[in-house]
Amino acid sequence: MTPIREKNTKEKGLVEFLVYSDNDKFIGVCLTFDIVEEGNDPGQLMESIKEAAELHLDIVVKENMPDELLNRYAPEEYWDKYFEALRETGQDDVSFYFQRNPYTQVVSVSTP
Repeated sequence: MTPIREKNTKEKGLVEFLVYSDNDKFIGVCLTFDIVEEGNDPGQLMESIKEAAELHLDIVVKENMPDELLNRYAPEEYWDKYFEALRETGQDDVSFYFQRNPYTQVVSVSTP
């Protein structure tokens, strides 16, 4: 399922994350910026993928890069897993971790 989201800008937006179990490892995905990492600890992996997304956002803002870089969605297979995890939130399944974070801080851009 392809996501339908309001377009992110340098001033505001929403970033969505997913960490899920894949055999003997975990996969972390920033669904909004198409960043994927792999690790052994789901908590550390979530922190790492969030840090990578914050760095991406900061660079796009500081360098005044195109807003399209803030709307570079991950492939559909990851979104399918994300929406499955959202449907399962009422259960005790700990194989998925997900977060939705609005931009909490954006570096101000100054132009000459």
